[in-house]
Amino acid sequence: MSIEKQHIPEPKRWHLLTGGAIVALVIAYLILSSLQGTTIYALTISELRARGPAIYTQPVRVSGTVDGNSIFWDASTFTLRFNLVDGEEVLPVIYRGTRPDMFRDGAQALVEGKYQRSGVFEATKLLLKCPSKYEAAATMTAEHPEPTSGK
Repeated sequence: MSIEKQHIPEPKRWHLLTGGAIVALVIAYLILSSLQGTTIYALTISELRARGPAIYTQPVRVSGTVDGNSIFWDASTFTLRFNLVDGEEVLPVIYRGTRPDMFRDGAQALVEGKYQRSGVFEATKLLLKCPSKYEAAATMTAEHPEPTSGK
């Protein structure tokens, strides 16, 4: 018994190739469109304001330093209000969620959300950079390790 190679007629071969190409293009489009919706860049406060009204509907990340005098925490509604500062620029922020333990005056913060026409940034995520005192302590420990006993 011999195995014969099946011959696909020319019109059917083109239909298969065309169909395969269309499926590949649709998959590529879906992958690219899903990636575009999740890409968010971190801006400074002045960069955020320079974007103008077009930024109001876009999710963005903004970085700055927490102004300790502006912090207001309402534990009953899990609402945190504070100002981010960057040089002379000030950005009022409202965040609804649990208050991070390291949230305090001078903390480096990254907020993700939407900038409203009122000038308030409504954050859906609040991330804090580790304080430099921990980085300095780790560096000191690495440079001057504790002596060990030779028992």
